[in-house]
Amino acid sequence: MKRKLMLFMAFLVIGIGLVNAQVSKVTGTVTSEEDGLPVVGASVLVKGTTVGTVTDIDGNFTINNVPSSAKTLVVSFIGMQSQEVAIKPVVKIALKSDSEVLDEVMVVAFGTAKKSAFTGSAAVVDSKELAKRITTNVSDALVGSVAGLQIRGNSGAPGSDSNKINIRGIASMYASTDPLIIVDGAPYTASLSNIPQNDIESISVLKDAASAALYGARGAAGVIIVTTKKGKSQEAEVNLDMKWGVNSRAVQDYDVITDPGQYYEAYYAQLYNYAFYGQGNSATAANSWANKTMIEHLGYNVYTVPENEMLIGMDGRLNPNATLGRRYTHNGTEYYLCPDDWQDIAYRNSLRQEYNVSVNGGNEKTSFYASLGYLNDEGIIINSDYERLSGRFRADYQAKKWLKLGANLSYNHSVQHAIPNSSGATSSNMMYFTSSIAPIYPAFVRVVDANGNVVIKQDEQGRNAYDFGMTSKDYGLNRPFMSTANPLAANQYDQVESIGDQMNATFTADINITSYLKANVTSNVIWGQTNYSNYGNPFYGSKVSVNGELDKQSTTTLRTNNTQTLTYFKDFGLHSVSVLAGHEYYKTTTKYLSAKAQGGFSPSIPEIDAFAKVIDGSSYKSIYNVEGYFGSAQYNYDQKYFASASFRRDASSYFSKENRWGNFWSVGTAWIISKEKFMKETASWLDMLKVKFSVGQQGNDNIGAFAYTNIYQLAPTSDTAMGATFKRMGNPDITWETTTNYNVGVEFSLWHGRLSGNIDYYTKKTSDLLFWLSIPESSGTRGYYGNVGDIRNNGIEVALTAGIIRTRNIDWTVSANLSHNKTKILSLPESKTRNLGGFNETNSTGQGGNWYQVGGPLYNAFCIEYAGVNEKGEALYWVDDELTQAGAPGKNHSSTTTDPNKATYYEQGSILPKVFGGFNSTLRIGNFDASVSFDYQIGGKVQDYRYAGLMTPNETSNGAGSAIHKDYINSWSPNNTESNIPRWQFGDKYTAFSKSDRFLTNASYLNFQSFTIGYTFPKKWMKHISKLRIYAAGENLCFWSVRKGFDPRYSYEGNSSITPYSPARNISGGIQLTF
Repeated sequence: MKRKLMLFMAFLVIGIGLVNAQVSKVTGTVTSEEDGLPVVGASVLVKGTTVGTVTDIDGNFTINNVPSSAKTLVVSFIGMQSQEVAIKPVVKIALKSDSEVLDEVMVVAFGTAKKSAFTGSAAVVDSKELAKRITTNVSDALVGSVAGLQIRGNSGAPGSDSNKINIRGIASMYASTDPLIIVDGAPYTASLSNIPQNDIESISVLKDAASAALYGARGAAGVIIVTTKKGKSQEAEVNLDMKWGVNSRAVQDYDVITDPGQYYEAYYAQLYNYAFYGQGNSATAANSWANKTMIEHLGYNVYTVPENEMLIGMDGRLNPNATLGRRYTHNGTEYYLCPDDWQDIAYRNSLRQEYNVSVNGGNEKTSFYASLGYLNDEGIIINSDYERLSGRFRADYQAKKWLKLGANLSYNHSVQHAIPNSSGATSSNMMYFTSSIAPIYPAFVRVVDANGNVVIKQDEQGRNAYDFGMTSKDYGLNRPFMSTANPLAANQYDQVESIGDQMNATFTADINITSYLKANVTSNVIWGQTNYSNYGNPFYGSKVSVNGELDKQSTTTLRTNNTQTLTYFKDFGLHSVSVLAGHEYYKTTTKYLSAKAQGGFSPSIPEIDAFAKVIDGSSYKSIYNVEGYFGSAQYNYDQKYFASASFRRDASSYFSKENRWGNFWSVGTAWIISKEKFMKETASWLDMLKVKFSVGQQGNDNIGAFAYTNIYQLAPTSDTAMGATFKRMGNPDITWETTTNYNVGVEFSLWHGRLSGNIDYYTKKTSDLLFWLSIPESSGTRGYYGNVGDIRNNGIEVALTAGIIRTRNIDWTVSANLSHNKTKILSLPESKTRNLGGFNETNSTGQGGNWYQVGGPLYNAFCIEYAGVNEKGEALYWVDDELTQAGAPGKNHSSTTTDPNKATYYEQGSILPKVFGGFNSTLRIGNFDASVSFDYQIGGKVQDYRYAGLMTPNETSNGAGSAIHKDYINSWSPNNTESNIPRWQFGDKYTAFSKSDRFLTNASYLNFQSFTIGYTFPKKWMKHISKLRIYAAGENLCFWSVRKGFDPRYSYEGNSSITPYSPARNISGGIQLTF
């Protein structure tokens, strides 16, 4: 037995030796022949096998298991000529740049395309660029990165999905102008916050007809294609990315008075001016009356003043003997009055942490990508946050030589806590309240305890007692600013929660029928469930009288998309042809259920069954379908001349059967001039010069369901019966809006890629606008939709990238883009223009208006015009005395009036920005890397209603106690007659009329969007780690506009959402590991 064992061991040792003798180790370095820089990520493959690797940050590679029979390595990298080299223990390879190979592959409609052969206009943001940003919603990463794309956001709250995206202008007047979003080939209407940024391989933005017409009915406003990562045929790779950071408020409040003494001085000033200048009192009498009236109006005096002295002296300044804080006794309790910083209590610096781990790999038959992510993003306002758990698994399997199967599965669970009542100038809106209350009011009730110490009083729940400014409670004082309210107190118990679950599954089958004929079948299913809960507590706020209120809503959405395509591709010598035909069917079903109840048992049981009375409930089901048949053809000759054409016939359930189908098409062509023989003399400096042209039509059906038919509303007629009442008139003749899109462009690359870019000019005409036509309400409805009117957008886009320095140790690149877009109304309904040649309509702010007329721009502000001040310092407004038709725009500036209700309204022209875009820079020095990015806007105007309110003196005592802007000090006075700001005097009615052009403010801005700085450790320092990088990154770092607190990014028209949730500034540190 022992002999047999020794014999076995001998054979085992010999076998191991033979195995080791059959493989060998190869190391090497891959560099660029042009500049000697290491080529990072180059593929090194043993020819005829699947054995291989990729180069590291230094261009180095190691292959430990090279078969002894192998003779050749194949080295390749995008944009460089592949090389085959003989296998040696140590090899050095210098790859040559190849302008013909330097060809970005783009994800486009139903497939991919080489950038050189692409006749349309599109932009791609890849995973490397996305990695430089810290965003929860990936659409934020597109700002400033893609020429022609603008985003207007209504909220910076964690997990918010309220971004409004426009591509190449405004595509419609009344229908939605949101672009179509495609994720892994299927339409996607859920929140983009559900997709972790680390899972995304690229984002393509399709702008013109040649790129987006294959999406037909939904492509008029542009298309955004999100492609998630997939596995690579290589040894398994594990990536780990962890980051931790701090959130803070990015856009600060307006420059209001925050010092209590200065606030009393400001309020006193308007009263003194009224008494002294307006009423003719003596200075002493005016001072005495103003001091007495000021405390009566404001209700609170938080200063202790020596007996028989005034709080504000004859010089208009705070009494130097006054001390902040005042003790007094009320109903037997000694109270202590001192102001609080309301915003400091409401806002906070918060934590953001994110963890992502992914594994990808494969072999010649299979590839896979799996990821798991966790995000916890605390809001900058207390009790707001967003938490997300996500997972994804994607696999591809070459089942047969002719059959490839794929599956992409993802799951997302999120919990979002939001601030209750976060819009409008209401007492329950904490953001409005805390930024609008004067700095003299306490947030808490303070008392003096038995030991003489000042402490915050405790309420019935054992928590800090808040002051509600009511004479019947606590201090016994009346606060004129929104008395009986304190949203800080209500926010302790109120809760707005949204819990989301989403599952996304995509299955694909690629069938190679012949070497030139391929079929694809793709089916996608997205299931989403959102449970929303809004709880109003019974202790504080508006729900005290009903003992608490609970609103529950549940929305379930099922979206399916099935696509079948057949592709023919064939080369005939120098000719190359590709033809695609396909069919797509999209269906989304939404089910909604809600209930509202009052009279809760306990705040700890936020369920309908725990409330005494259900006061409301509703449910509905909606279905939306789109079906289309489409085809496209691509042709190129000698890789120099390119042509494309596409056609799609779509049907939408938003229209009646007779008008449901629409035809959409595109044609395009491109010519790479630099490949012509007559351009040979430019070859030393001109790498590539390409011109392109495209034209086509796309559609827009985005007006919602049942606009084509009459709608009736059901209501109870008795306890046991329902009846129908007329709600809205339908129009069976309505159909698509159609956008005809022309694009002319130039793409170029100079000096071996040192300078590259593109310039595009476009014009988009939208016809058959889905217009809302108003009719007399005596008809039983306010109006209906019809296809009338045309608009046009035209503009230019420029994008440039320059390689400033390219050496082995230093690589510095700068990129910039700019866009200009102009709108014009080409035709309008005759019923709208019959009387005045145009019409005025209230804009999205609900406060201002726009004037619409043929030949005019879309966003044409319509308001009265400020004419300065008169000899008394009163505000003046222009009047056109020659105007004969009431409601028509004024042309002349004949006279002035102090009453804005008698002033004339004038057109202000387009208020859209003149130029917008972004610029960024990336620098690598050795193993250090850094990047910065900015976005900007030049020109345009936005009505600053917020500033107007802060610059308004009080007409009566009813408006007392609200914040005042520091600019009031520059107002006109007998001692400052050069000022153009109206006098600061109590009782004036129209000092700051917010609907005048005085507050139509320059909308230019510059935003320091992001930065990163990192260090990648040399691989020689690590044995079992392929990559180790530490980094710091920031987002929303600094914002400049014409006025502190003024942010024109929220709306094209005005900041009507009073003090919206500010974007969060984030500074993070992280670590990336690759095994």
